Amino acid sequence: MGTLYFTRHGKVAKTHFLDHYDGGETMMHLCQRVYNLIDDIRAGDKTYLLVAHNGLSRAVHSYFYDMTNEEFSAFGIGNCEVKTYTW
Repeated sequence: MGTLYFTRHGKVAKTHFLDHYDGGETMMHLCQRVYNLIDDIRAGDKTYLLVAHNGLSRAVHSYFYDMTNEEFSAFGIGNCEVKTYTW
C-alpha cells in the first residue's frame, strides 16, 4: 500500500488520520495542535480572525461539531469563505 495515501489532491490522504504526510505531522497531531489553540483562545475574552487552508479549517470545524470520519475528510470551505464559530 506504501504510497496510496500520497495522492496529488489528498482525496485518499484525508482519510488516513494517523499517517505522517511526507515526514510531517499526522492529521490527529494537526487537530490536537488546533484544539489546543482554540482552548487558549476560549480562555480569553477577545475576538479572533483565523485565516487558514482547508486542512486547518477542517480541524477547526471538527472542534465545534461532531463529525464522522467521512464528514471530516469531505469537509471544505470555499475560497475567501467566512465561517463564524461562537461558544
